[in-house]
Amino acid sequence: MSKKFIKHFLWIVPLFLILCCIAGFGFYVFEQTKTAEPTPLDDVQQCYYESEIEQKYSEFLTGPLPYPVTEAKLFLYAKAGIIIDASNGCILYAKNADDIIPPASMTKIAAMYVVFQAIENGETTLDTVVNLVPDSWAKNAPPQSSLMGLDENQIVTVNELLIGLAVASGNDAATALAYHIAGSIEAFCDRMNKEMQSLGLKNTFFVDASGYSEFNSTTPREFAGLARIYIQKYPEALKKYHSIPYFTFPQKSNYPENYKDPIPSKTIYATNRLLQQYDGGIEGCDGLKTGFIYESGFNISLTAKRNNTRFISVTMGGPGVGTIEGNRYRMADGKKLMKWAFDSFETHHAMEKAVVPVRVWQGKENAINVIEAKNHSLSVPNITPNAASKVKRKTVIYGNVVAPVQVGDVLGKAQYSVDGVLLEEIPLIADRTVLEGSKLKKIADSLAQKILSKRIP
Repeated sequence: MSKKFIKHFLWIVPLFLILCCIAGFGFYVFEQTKTAEPTPLDDVQQCYYESEIEQKYSEFLTGPLPYPVTEAKLFLYAKAGIIIDASNGCILYAKNADDIIPPASMTKIAAMYVVFQAIENGETTLDTVVNLVPDSWAKNAPPQSSLMGLDENQIVTVNELLIGLAVASGNDAATALAYHIAGSIEAFCDRMNKEMQSLGLKNTFFVDASGYSEFNSTTPREFAGLARIYIQKYPEALKKYHSIPYFTFPQKSNYPENYKDPIPSKTIYATNRLLQQYDGGIEGCDGLKTGFIYESGFNISLTAKRNNTRFISVTMGGPGVGTIEGNRYRMADGKKLMKWAFDSFETHHAMEKAVVPVRVWQGKENAINVIEAKNHSLSVPNITPNAASKVKRKTVIYGNVVAPVQVGDVLGKAQYSVDGVLLEEIPLIADRTVLEGSKLKKIADSLAQKILSKRIP
């Protein structure tokens, strides 16, 4: 082998290697211009991501609107009241919403919540015949109780008792169900109170299942939150129970076959006269519950749905001498709140969460997804006709993402707006943790970033 060949070989080989490196690096830089393609999360990564969401971004039962609004000037007869968007819990209007007031027979919503849970858990069924203990007989009820008319000889199912609770506001039905589910009023109230605590309702407490006692307590804000979760978990209850305008009880089927005495049937009308079936009712109103004791005044919780929008209102401490006057005042309040809400807002239901693939520089992984931390509906002000249908979403990423990255890091935002008016910004967060890469990876990515940053758009 000649010296000339060796001489050429000694500089050609290194040059070739250098050119290969340059070509390889150029290809690497080119690859970084392509759309990021994150690998799917494994089970552990998914668990960490879900835990982060649950800890930092859990939704509240009720909360403020995410944008500033001028407070509505509404006159209510009631001492306290509130109206919320049922889809997201946003408070549209409130008056003394944290005043603690006995719920009276609105308590029966909490009682029905516990009964439905018991049915879910397999403790009972809608068709189960309930043993009517003496305390549940109408003749043994406290004075001035609302009653469905239970008697010792009757055969009554859980389903019929729920109708009695929702429509007639029967204290006798509440007592029968409490004994059936828990064995006693005290044990049933313990279950009710534990559920309220689990929902974060700190001022809601019950000592009976019917609401007869002045020592039951809640606030308009907390009861609106309870009504919201109740409707979310058991939406069928509205059609099956709370929107029934009347029912007849007892019937022949409620007595043994050999029962010979006349059956004292009577038609019982719903205490909620704002149901849409009644003259003077609210369009779309399909629940929920009235309540009155002298210590509370006239209370009412309402819900109404029109198109894709549902609102929940609660008014408590309403004035009135006698049922006729008290009903007139609380019905006027309910109508006013619902009319104002439907005139002022419309619900834009949640889109699928925004998922944006993003390149990660100088890390052990090259790409991640940044995802909306929350996914809820928007209460859209009627600033333009059909405003809810005009909501637009824009995603913004805060510059280049450089390792290390922790799951849950806020790396951007999703902006929701109507006609240029910003309604809400929701954080976009990292779906996984990415550790720093090797020194060579960090150097290569640093150089690639500088090259790509100088590209002419």
